[in-house]
Amino acid sequence: MRLPQDVRRWVRAHPTALDGVVAAALTVANLLSLSVRSYGGITFRDPDLLGVLVNVAAAAPLVVRRRFPAIVAAVVAAAYLTAGFLDYSMFSGSFAALLALYTLGAHAPMVPGLLLTLATASGVVGYLFAKREVLAAVGLQVNAWTVGVELLVYIGIWLIGRTVRARREYLAELEHRAERLERTASAELRAALAEERARMARELHDVVAHHVSVMTVQAAAARRMIERAPERSVEAMRAVEETGRAALVEMRRIVGALRNADAEESPSAELPPQAGVKELDTLIDRAREAGLDVDLTIVGEPRELPSSIDLAIYRVVQESLTNTLRHAGPTRAAVVLRYEPDAVEVSVTDDGSRKRGGTPRPADPERVGHGLIGMRERVTLNGGTLYTGPRSVGGFEVKARLPLEEART
Repeated sequence: MRLPQDVRRWVRAHPTALDGVVAAALTVANLLSLSVRSYGGITFRDPDLLGVLVNVAAAAPLVVRRRFPAIVAAVVAAAYLTAGFLDYSMFSGSFAALLALYTLGAHAPMVPGLLLTLATASGVVGYLFAKREVLAAVGLQVNAWTVGVELLVYIGIWLIGRTVRARREYLAELEHRAERLERTASAELRAALAEERARMARELHDVVAHHVSVMTVQAAAARRMIERAPERSVEAMRAVEETGRAALVEMRRIVGALRNADAEESPSAELPPQAGVKELDTLIDRAREAGLDVDLTIVGEPRELPSSIDLAIYRVVQESLTNTLRHAGPTRAAVVLRYEPDAVEVSVTDDGSRKRGGTPRPADPERVGHGLIGMRERVTLNGGTLYTGPRSVGGFEVKARLPLEEART
């Protein structure tokens, strides 16, 4: 019968309390057994102070058996053998001794535990030979079989304790290894996110720098034409206003998400060129040169997109095609760019590995690599949603949807 889960949990959390209950019960049983004068034809010694001390010493130390396994085993075994040689009645002597030897195997170093176990077993064998006439009178013959059984029991219980100790250490090592792997995976994920945010910050720098440069040129043109062609200067200032609004939108979109980022940009890092939807043809041509058969389909009327969304679409397609080449090899892929009134959607699908009949990539992007982690981060920062996972017909699919409401404010 299994104990209730709450009881088992309490026992695991309070082992000393359980040992105290066991030690107290065995001690009381030993003291009560002193009143037994004979049993099974064996006559026991009259109880006295020494008998009380021996019976208490054979059980009471078990309360600290886990903390001091060697000392407890030595005391309990010595008391047990003393009671046997002096003919004192003892109810739980053999059980207490076996429990102490099990504790030796489970909690003590190997060499001291083995020596104490052999000493206890030798003492029991010595008791059998010393009392062989008395034991023969009650029908117990002391021979090689009897001695072998006694040695097997005492040494075997110690070996069981060693097995339990080895299993406990193995499980503890597995738990520590799992914790280390979890910490490592968490650190790698944070590093990937920090790396992607740092790259986005550099790209934001390019976007804002471009807008500021355009505003400077337009403002200078408006200043020069304000007297000769006022209407053209008004148009130039309107362009300055629109460009400034676009720059503010980009800053509000990304800077808030990057405010607490810890990544530091290397001064010698080479800034990548600004990319967007217009560069998709070039990107797809490069994928075709690498052996990937790619089709690009544009649905809806193309229009000017905010720079961050424009760049996000390019990165989604770039990373998706890269992962297709890496995991599925030369195969077919389709890129669909869909313009909707309030959003833009891009999807990249492939047919999977031609050799294996499908790509084994998991749906969880955090298990694929840093590329899809950065892709999800980029889409999320732009207020969009990203789906990645296997297709029911085989292959893999990446689909990102980016809203445009914020860009029109």
